[in-house]
Amino acid sequence: MKPIKTIFLSVLFAGSLASRAQSPVDWHDPLVAAGTAEVDYIHGRGFAQKDYTRLPESTGRVVREAVWSLSRNSAGLYLQFTTDSPEITVQYEVTETHAMPHMPATGVSGVDLYNDRGERCWGSYSFGNPIVYTYRELPDTTGTGMTYTLYLPLYNTVRKLKIGVREGSAFEFVPREPQPPIVVYGTSIAQGACASRPGMAWTNLLQRMTGRPVVNLGFSGNGKLEPEVIDYVASVPAALYVVDCMPNMYVPEDSIYTLVTNAVRHLRQARPEVPILLVEHPGYANRQTNAAKRADDERADRAQRRAFADLRREGIDGLYYLSRRDLRMPADGMVDYIHPSDYGMEAYARAYHRAVEKILKRKSR
Repeated sequence: MKPIKTIFLSVLFAGSLASRAQSPVDWHDPLVAAGTAEVDYIHGRGFAQKDYTRLPESTGRVVREAVWSLSRNSAGLYLQFTTDSPEITVQYEVTETHAMPHMPATGVSGVDLYNDRGERCWGSYSFGNPIVYTYRELPDTTGTGMTYTLYLPLYNTVRKLKIGVREGSAFEFVPREPQPPIVVYGTSIAQGACASRPGMAWTNLLQRMTGRPVVNLGFSGNGKLEPEVIDYVASVPAALYVVDCMPNMYVPEDSIYTLVTNAVRHLRQARPEVPILLVEHPGYANRQTNAAKRADDERADRAQRRAFADLRREGIDGLYYLSRRDLRMPADGMVDYIHPSDYGMEAYARAYHRAVEKILKRKSR
């Protein structure tokens, strides 16, 4: 038989949990809040639309089905809102499985909350249907409020998302910023594989490092420099275009050369003033122990370096290059043969940050 004191404490604890669960909540849906007005609360993309996807409906008729399907994933998208509530609940549904063998549910299907000081807010979570993240005991900001950034899942499609705050708390969504973004076109690495949570994807790390919006157009296994995708990339008024597709270049060397030169010429013709950054293959994790893998990444980089040199000789200005050596990928920075862990994602973000700051500083002169 349990001592009376233990029973009493258990009842108090259970009552406390019940009280928390039953606290009145005001719910806010960013798609509903936007209404019919010309305002968009979905950050991290170059268009306004009533969903959490990365390509506009008009592109569905022109891009390949694989690209279109991956564009339904919310990688790189984020919400910003201001509230003085000490508790925040995020509730949403996803359309696919929660996890992958090499990437946890918190990265594939989870969300990540940061405050306006760049500090991560840790929340408890439940991966059911719906998925629920709960953040409690947040700093008391009564009268002033705190602006939060909520990063959305990297490898899943989001629907029916709403944010709950304590009843009566101030709450306001922040509209998508008009500042020209850094537009990243790439592979599964850019999409976010295999970050443990959305805030650790290198594009989201870069967004916090620079304070600039970043548009994530990473398509797992499908960053292939296709003209139809380049058309859309060029349509987004950007501060910088990043082209990071070498890990998906499974075509002959001369074909890689042609795809790179055509992509750069297209971007330069559409946006003469926007810098373009070409990025090398990071190198396979087993390239030192597997000759075929080493030959594969070297073939892709050799073709892109040749394209870069010829494009510069053509007189194309504002073209930059980030090499494997510049990336400084640590030997243990990958989960498998190519996809970065959080450790590798930080290395990516630091390398990009160094390059981006130099490029944009030069552009502003």
